[in-house]
Amino acid sequence: MVERISTTGSLSYTRFQIQQQNERFGELQYQISTGRKHADLKDYGSNASRILDLSHEIDAREAYKRSIDLTELTANAYDSSLERVVETLQQLMNAADPISPDDDNWAADNAILADNLLLDLQSNLNVEIGGRYIYGGTNFTEAPVVDMRTLSTYTTNDIGVANTLETADQIPEHIIDSGGTNTVESYLTSFAGTGTINTKAWEEAQVTISNDQTISYGITATDPAFQNAVDAIMRFKAATQAGLTTDQRNSFLSEARTLADSTRTEVRHLQSKNGTFLNEVENARNLHDSFITISKIALDKITVADTATAATEMSALQTMMQASFTVISRKSQLSLVQFL
Repeated sequence: MVERISTTGSLSYTRFQIQQQNERFGELQYQISTGRKHADLKDYGSNASRILDLSHEIDAREAYKRSIDLTELTANAYDSSLERVVETLQQLMNAADPISPDDDNWAADNAILADNLLLDLQSNLNVEIGGRYIYGGTNFTEAPVVDMRTLSTYTTNDIGVANTLETADQIPEHIIDSGGTNTVESYLTSFAGTGTINTKAWEEAQVTISNDQTISYGITATDPAFQNAVDAIMRFKAATQAGLTTDQRNSFLSEARTLADSTRTEVRHLQSKNGTFLNEVENARNLHDSFITISKIALDKITVADTATAATEMSALQTMMQASFTVISRKSQLSLVQFL
């Protein structure tokens, strides 16, 4: 009777061992197939909170990087379009340095060039990235600039009359035929008459590049540099109209050339400002990359399984489990004989 009880107890213990071995076998299979130590966070014990913290921080940094990537697309578009504006102004300066303004074909040829320069400037200020007009301030869905070829031409009354630059939040405007009709126009679509106020047309966008660090960026079509660029091209175009004296034509050309030259410097300043922003977000991205790399290494030390070791252990465990099944089979037969 005592011997039969002893055998039964031994069987129970062996079954318990097999159960533990089977659970461990499952863990090893999970480690080999996934490369992770545990399927459930709770199984990491005191490291569970550390895993959560690192995972959340990595996710946050990845989100900041995605914001930076999208913002960089816009900033790079600013850089390339501003470079084209500089080229447009250089073309104007070359054309406004008249070799022979009294040439019979000069006016007609350069009137076409003036319209092309206005079209170039318009195209650059109406650049659209991902459904957003990048020079529109926070008026993302509306092209900021009209067809500037339709703007009225300066008259001789406008020679020597400087355009007054508008600042936030007034929409830029200019006067045609100063002291005469004093017609007020604007190259911006949001213009609704003299003194139009539109805060969004001047407003810069914002991007969050790290915890508690939000920076403003962007260039708007309302910027004084573009007000001057439009003015310079319009003065060049005015020089191509019929009925001008040589002095009047030369005055318009001189004003256009001088204004274009100073405006190039202003546009370069915008490029420099944009370059500073690009450097800032690039530095932020590099910091995020470094943090993510370090965090992933720390996370791997906690969660990544040694699959080679797990495979070796699983092989040994299979042998042990097979032996346990053999033992329990024999003991079960022995127990039945003893009972009988």
